[in-house]
Amino acid sequence: MMKASDYCIISTTTDTRENADTISNALLQNQLIACSQRTVTQSAYRWKGKIIEAEEILLQMKTKKSLFDSIEKIINDLHTYDVPEIIMIPLLDANEFYLDWIEKETIQSNNH
Repeated sequence: MMKASDYCIISTTTDTRENADTISNALLQNQLIACSQRTVTQSAYRWKGKIIEAEEILLQMKTKKSLFDSIEKIINDLHTYDVPEIIMIPLLDANEFYLDWIEKETIQSNNH
């Protein structure tokens, strides 16, 4: 029985469309995510004692919580930042057909 809590959105931000595409494509090719959405966003953050304002690309990726470790490794390997954001946002609820689609489009994990 699928539970919404077995699924999540993983988000990361990066500085270029190319890096966002590289990360998305690697995760899709490896069937670690079912979907990746890319949005241009304006960010302000503290880095090494300074306030930085920059345009970033936000990736929001739909997947299974059990695939997080594999996804985190690939993002870390491909990311251009020293300290990339890799955040898992659990789903509280979702429509069953959407969860079924995520399930079918991603690989089975060892701890699923």
